[in-house]
Amino acid sequence: MLRIVKSACLSLTLVGLLGASVAAQDVSGSWLFDLETPQGPMQMGIVFQQDGTVVTGEAQLDMIEETEISDGVFEDGVLWFMLHIGVGTEWISAEVEAQVDGDEMTGVTYSEFGTASFTGKRSEGGS
Repeated sequence: MLRIVKSACLSLTLVGLLGASVAAQDVSGSWLFDLETPQGPMQMGIVFQQDGTVVTGEAQLDMIEETEISDGVFEDGVLWFMLHIGVGTEWISAEVEAQVDGDEMTGVTYSEFGTASFTGKRSEGGS
């Protein structure tokens, strides 16, 4: 009986530790993304801030002055947000979904221009 109790305690401890590591994940920091778009490859930087499961941030794109990230959520290793890019007087919006694994993520964007797959890495010192 004592062996069963010890085994159960060990199992609960491991489950608690695994759950804590998932809950402790945070996407805050500077990330660099390589995108494969219908218009060709491009790079983009994003600085994320996370508060609980809510994610906000700013994107840096060449020759683009205005960007906005809205509706960001990070739960269970999945990051989802809307990326809005100001081009002249128009705004282009893309839905972004990514699987996050530590300092790396892979995902896809969906916009009126089609889909684009991407990989991202957190910059050194960016966490």
